[in-house]
Amino acid sequence: MNFEMIVTTAIVGVLVGWLTGLVMKSGGYGAVGDIGLGVLGGVVGGFALWMQGIVAPDSRFAMLAAAVGAFILVVVQRKFLSWKQQQSGDGDNVAAIEARTQEGSSGGR
Repeated sequence: MNFEMIVTTAIVGVLVGWLTGLVMKSGGYGAVGDIGLGVLGGVVGGFALWMQGIVAPDSRFAMLAAAVGAFILVVVQRKFLSWKQQQSGDGDNVAAIEARTQEGSSGGR
């Protein structure tokens, strides 16, 4: 995997991570987190298919592989975070989590 392919898959990952963040509203780490996950997924997706000999470094299929990898990673993160929040019962209620944390730390004083 050469430097050009890493940069190309990272750029595709940025775009796909950002677009996926716009489409999927619930959950996530915000725009920066979605872009970071998109870059990671793009590079890993392109690298995995390159290692198997499916993608040539200079092909357009490498960009498609990066896009799919970025999309999958962002969607999996969103679905896992959503499931975890449903299990805790708090959802996105950060104030409730902070209040519980403060109660627990000041309870012994």
